[in-house]
Amino acid sequence: MEKSQHTRQPQSFDQNSLTEQAAAWFLRMQHNGCSDADQQAFADWLAESEAHRNEYQQYVRLWHSLDQLERKPIQSSTKKSRLTVAWVALLIVLSCSLHWLTRHEELITTAIGERQQIVLMDGTTIDVNTDTVLRMELFGLTRQVTIERGEASFKIGSERLRPFVVQSGHGTLRDIGTEFNVMRQGDKTTVAVLEGAVEIKLHAQIDNIKTLYGGQQLTYSANDLSDISAANFETIMAWRKNRLIFRNTPLNEAIRQINRYHERPIRLADSQLNKLIVSGEFNSSDRAGLIEALKVLFSLHSTEQDEMTVLSFRN
Repeated sequence: MEKSQHTRQPQSFDQNSLTEQAAAWFLRMQHNGCSDADQQAFADWLAESEAHRNEYQQYVRLWHSLDQLERKPIQSSTKKSRLTVAWVALLIVLSCSLHWLTRHEELITTAIGERQQIVLMDGTTIDVNTDTVLRMELFGLTRQVTIERGEASFKIGSERLRPFVVQSGHGTLRDIGTEFNVMRQGDKTTVAVLEGAVEIKLHAQIDNIKTLYGGQQLTYSANDLSDISAANFETIMAWRKNRLIFRNTPLNEAIRQINRYHERPIRLADSQLNKLIVSGEFNSSDRAGLIEALKVLFSLHSTEQDEMTVLSFRN
């Protein structure tokens, strides 16, 4: 059963956003042309939470301490305003620098049949499919996600100062401003690019680098990069719409895909069933409907055993 999607923002990034808001309000309140509407908006922002008030007071205290350190008298409001702008700009830069130096690591897991969505402060969106384990690391110039198993799609935000890197199996993917999907199944990883480009490099073959552009895909393992082929995005991205799409797919592969979404697996009783070909679109969360459809399509019989459902030819 699919669980509701949710948006997650790491705590360190929430604090950084609040710091930038406080700095912006501090700068605006120092300006001589601050309007009544600005003052009311500022009052509303302060009233929202104690965290807002505390953060702003830190800037007020810091400003007073900096003002006392200034040895030369300020002769005009214009000069003071310029000094304020300079200090606040410096504070924002320092704040962002400290944020970059803050290490954030997170283990993201989805259960069988569950999906999640993570939105980072840089605008990057990560959709995580069923039965997936990701490790996310954000530190300094590093933005890296390691896929231990499963599938995720990435839509990279506008930040370009730090590269976005995905480690999956025996290869490294480097984003070049794009949207792409990554599926890791055992030793194999399949990468499909929707927009932009992704550079792929095998750990064991550092000189063997391929670049995928929008509409292309490939599969790699420890010592092999497949040829680049056209990507069928309707099929690849169907999981984000709770769908499974099969196009001339062997039945055993279709069953493997279905089992990714349900704790109780389906098994084929006879290897001859592998030769059957499935085409169609199905609801990935409707296990009973999937089994019934396969039974009707291929005149199969189902048997419920202790831990699984077994499909076989009808006698």
